[in-house]
Amino acid sequence: MRSPEGTPPADHADRPSAAKADEQVSALHSTYTTVNQYLYGSVGRGGVTGVAGVAPVSRGRATGPMRHEEIALLLERYAEPDMFADALAALRADHVVTLIGESGTGRRSGAVALLKKAMDGGGRVIVLSPDITLDQLAERRFDAGNGYVVLDRVQDGSLNETQADFAWRRVQERVHDSGAHLVVTTRPRMARVLPTSVGHLAWTAPSTEQVLRLRLRLGGVAEETIAEAVKLIRVNCPVAKAAEVADGICAGGTPEEVWNDYDTGTYDTVRRWFHAPGRTMREVLQVTTVAFAAGNGIRACEELFALLDTHVGRQFAQGAAGGKVNAFSTSLTSGAGQKGNDLGAKRDGGAEAALYDRRRAMLDIELLALRQVPLGAVVREVVEFATPAHRRWVFIVLCGLFDSDFWDGVQKWLSAVLNEPEAPCRPGTVAGDEFEVSLAAGLAMLATKDFEEVVGKYLVPWAQGHAGQRGQSMAVYVLWYMCQSDLGLDTVALDIARGWARSKSPELRGTAALAFSGWLGVRFPSDAVKWLWHLITNENGQGIAAAALANLFALLVYHDEDTSRVLGLLTYRLDKLVARPGRSPLRSLTHQVVVMILCIRDASGRPVALRHFVLHPEGGGALLDLWARAFCYWPLRGMALNAFADHLTALPTLTESTVDMGRALGRGLRERMPGPRERIALRTDLARLTRNKKPQDAIRALLDEL
Repeated sequence: MRSPEGTPPADHADRPSAAKADEQVSALHSTYTTVNQYLYGSVGRGGVTGVAGVAPVSRGRATGPMRHEEIALLLERYAEPDMFADALAALRADHVVTLIGESGTGRRSGAVALLKKAMDGGGRVIVLSPDITLDQLAERRFDAGNGYVVLDRVQDGSLNETQADFAWRRVQERVHDSGAHLVVTTRPRMARVLPTSVGHLAWTAPSTEQVLRLRLRLGGVAEETIAEAVKLIRVNCPVAKAAEVADGICAGGTPEEVWNDYDTGTYDTVRRWFHAPGRTMREVLQVTTVAFAAGNGIRACEELFALLDTHVGRQFAQGAAGGKVNAFSTSLTSGAGQKGNDLGAKRDGGAEAALYDRRRAMLDIELLALRQVPLGAVVREVVEFATPAHRRWVFIVLCGLFDSDFWDGVQKWLSAVLNEPEAPCRPGTVAGDEFEVSLAAGLAMLATKDFEEVVGKYLVPWAQGHAGQRGQSMAVYVLWYMCQSDLGLDTVALDIARGWARSKSPELRGTAALAFSGWLGVRFPSDAVKWLWHLITNENGQGIAAAALANLFALLVYHDEDTSRVLGLLTYRLDKLVARPGRSPLRSLTHQVVVMILCIRDASGRPVALRHFVLHPEGGGALLDLWARAFCYWPLRGMALNAFADHLTALPTLTESTVDMGRALGRGLRERMPGPRERIALRTDLARLTRNKKPQDAIRALLDEL
């Protein structure tokens, strides 16, 4: 290790911009973390089901070795589809196979099942990044006896058919010669000739009856009960719902009861509500409001509906009055005329219309319900869907009923909510935070039906800054929600953020950095680190990407996820700089990023790097290396020393063994300082900076080791 470099500058000209960038990233995390804890934490347990319409899940990284428990859970009740035998034969023969299918067809479970059978139950299963290229696959190391899977591989489109076939042949030879197996899953491609060097098989889900029978038999259900359950299978019932029905029957429910419960959350139920005779546009817009704002308070929903009515409802009424044909059903148009926009006819021919207010009208809609949420000593009432699954079906029905005029009005409504100072759900308020998270969930659901609408009308304009910093944050929240939900959009979110990171637009690159700093980075840490470093070295001192990498490190530590990608990147970059002595912008930039990560604190004020060392002292070598190198880089030495000395005061909040931890820190730093001179200088400076700090016994142990 080199001795302290350079001379200390008076100050950094870029420090104000770096502070501004850090403030922007921190504000983004603060807002989302507050609401995320409300939705996912103990106070709002089950809140995601109500607010988002999907089951709450804890989704860590999507890449790396799969745990044995995770594999066992996937394969415990796995039903093999018809093409499983052909795929297994191709995998055993060539060691590589590609499964082509839509989301929801069980490609992930199928890939794992194929690998385990091809390996006769042995070996590990390692998930690779969907962003990996064919050239990278052909050059990477594959360990014999292990299985590898690339889920939803991103197609870059840069290779023609001949080049793709050659690239796949290289991959196949590499995997085969290594004694490993590889399964790649992808979505159907448009008008492309499939490579012949590797098997590309169309993948479909097993039949609903097959899944239902298997799960019921494994659950010990009697054959007569199984036969009854099979007779009651609904038309177009998804495989996942059949599995839920089977679980309900295994838990003691009768087939008729469980299937009837399933019916309350189906597409047909929602569609029948929309097409009911006399349905009014007012009711449709109230349901649309909750679709985007589920989980908000009743007053906020009223104000949001009133604003939506100005952008869509009045336009609809004018079109109906002028005799224009609307994309919706004739019954709704005539119903609106019969009942009136104020629904007065619902109360004795209009006699009590004045008393029949918007709030009661909204709560009378059978698709909606009030839920009580404990909030300290009080209880809040929020509006949500009576059956959480209805929310996603509402978006699907709306897409089928209305044309671009309706959706243009919705887009103007949402833009007004985000931009107008006097609009409901203003930023920085509880209602504003709840609306932002709920809107992110709603747009993610809409993307499963109309992806182009969400990306073209919302994500890209917001990411480009057309709706200000709040819109930029909203674009990030949508990508984060895609990664935290069961919508199957995590690889889609990665592809979007990757495209923004490669853009020439500084606004898009900045939004990409923010996206990789949160749940997208937790889900795909290798890709996040790669693209954040790309942004760090190409953002001309703005500091957003550097702050984003520091916040990603903090989030990984908070959730006890693997931080080796972040720490390994910095160690690798510093090692490369050793071979090129002298000053350079890259040297300064790399050390700035290192110090920023070592200095960052979490939302509760605890030092993140020190907390990580306390949690995993056996693997703290990488952190100690970074600290030692920061202490030896003269331009930032003072900042690193002050932060380290200040962080030591947090030891009692992190561990009861403060003395042992101080001794471990001192011993590790002593071993990593380049020589006696640097070690003595470090001890002297730390002794001066910690003279009046506690815990003195731990600090003394650290200094003694030095």
